[in-house]
Formats: sequence, structure tokens, C-alpha cells
Amino acid sequence: MRIRQLLFLLITLFFLTSCAKSEKAEKENKAEEMQMYEPSEMALLMRQMYEFNKVTKARIINKDSLLSFPEEFVNIHKAVLTDPDDRDVEFDSLAVEFINYQKATFSTTSDSTAFYFNQSINSCIQCHQTRCTGPIPKIKKLLIN
Repeated sequence: MRIRQLLFLLITLFFLTSCAKSEKAEKENKAEEMQMYEPSEMALLMRQMYEFNKVTKARIINKDSLLSFPEEFVNIHKAVLTDPDDRDVEFDSLAVEFINYQKATFSTTSDSTAFYFNQSINSCIQCHQTRCTGPIPKIKKLLIN
């Protein structure tokens, strides 16, 4: 009889401690779920660049006049990245290249516009090949064939 009571007590304690751990894990998971994602300055800037260049591509293809170069794109040099370690010599070099080609797109003759535009988009692709590769398929859609 005593063995049954001991066994019952052990099983009960086991279930009680298991439930307590489960509740604690659930509370921790809920706390993690509550955190809102906030994109970095660079992520927001790159989304803006993408949308603007999508419009620019259409204007080049339709031979419409281009809008002026958005000076806020120059913030690529100082915008806070999602991972600050991604800002290195290669990033800085490709950022300069991107800005130069973008400016050339908006200041050249119409014969060279598509060339400079594609060069700027290729700078984005080249940079993303070494860091944050996810957007590459989306960026490639900006290229003018």
C-alpha cells in the first residue's frame, strides 16, 4: 500500500512540475511574439530606392522624361544597417558606385540612360551577393533587358 502512495505522489509531482515548465515556456514565447519588427534606416532606404527605381525603369522603357535624382539616396553612406558589421570597404565602394551610376542615369542623354540605370542596379546585386542575399531576385527584376 505504501508503494502505491509513493508512486502516486511521484507521478503527481512529475505532472505538476511538467505543467509549470510548460506554462513558463508559453509565457516566454508570448513575450517574444510581442516584439514588433522595426526595419533599420538602411532597410527603409533600400525599399524606397526599390520603389523609385521600379518607376524609373517604367519611365525609361516608355521613353518618358525621368524624375530628378532623389538626393536622400546619398544617405546610403550613413544610414544605420540592420547588421552594422555589414558596413565595410566593399559596401562603401559599391554604395559610391551605385550613387554615381544613379546620378549618371538622371543626367545623361537618353541613349545611355538604360545603360547607367542597369549599372546602378548591378551595383545593388553585387553588394547583395555578399550580404543579405534575399532581395536579389526582386532587384534583378529592375534590370532593363
